[in-house]
Amino acid sequence: MTTEILLKVEKLTRRFGGLTAVSNLSFDVQKGEILGLIGPNGAGKSTTFNCVSGFYPASEGRIEFLGEDISKMNTAQVCHKGLVRTFQHDSLLTDMTVYDNILIATFSTISVKNERVRRVHETAEILNLSDHLQEIAGNLPHGLQRMVSIAIAFATRPKLLCLDEPLTGLNQTEVGGALAIFRRIRDEFKLSILLVEHNMKAVMEICDRIVVLDHGIFLAAGSPLEIKQNPAVISAYLGKRA
Repeated sequence: MTTEILLKVEKLTRRFGGLTAVSNLSFDVQKGEILGLIGPNGAGKSTTFNCVSGFYPASEGRIEFLGEDISKMNTAQVCHKGLVRTFQHDSLLTDMTVYDNILIATFSTISVKNERVRRVHETAEILNLSDHLQEIAGNLPHGLQRMVSIAIAFATRPKLLCLDEPLTGLNQTEVGGALAIFRRIRDEFKLSILLVEHNMKAVMEICDRIVVLDHGIFLAAGSPLEIKQNPAVISAYLGKRA
């Protein structure tokens, strides 16, 4: 069975002055998979996200999305190609309703008003936000605000959804609900997910493959079982939790 590569990162390096945050990193995201990107704090995960999504230009290396070099594209260009990301902190307009937060996101890909309205309601249903559409986003509890942030990104119907620590601050029930949503949008909309997350139980449960970074350098890649049993990963990151 032929595997289709959606995102290909080749020898990515990103420097900030004399600091090298990511060094010679290569990995790929396959169509239809959920790929975890993990590592200790300071491993270079968010820098990698920022390079992939156009927030930072790569110092060296190449980033391909759907076979096209996006290394020099800005965030708007990358988004229009179908690669969208969330942030560690909720990226929503706190003084606006949930409906308007999601609606604004649809303008990047939909020109017809009725289609935008339909997209808002479809997105809200999938993210379990239908009962909160007329509420002010900033008044919602933390867990729902996280879902609004994801809904904003998902409303563009990307081909690759990059989620930066989406489970932070969620309780066990909310984590379970979020994972179910991730699986649903992957299965129903045939998109791929690149996931940065520190909740290792959730990562091992949801991801098809995992890439591990340590101090900005590729450490390992494999299935959740392979990563849990990898001595180098256990030493650098998982410890006794493996």
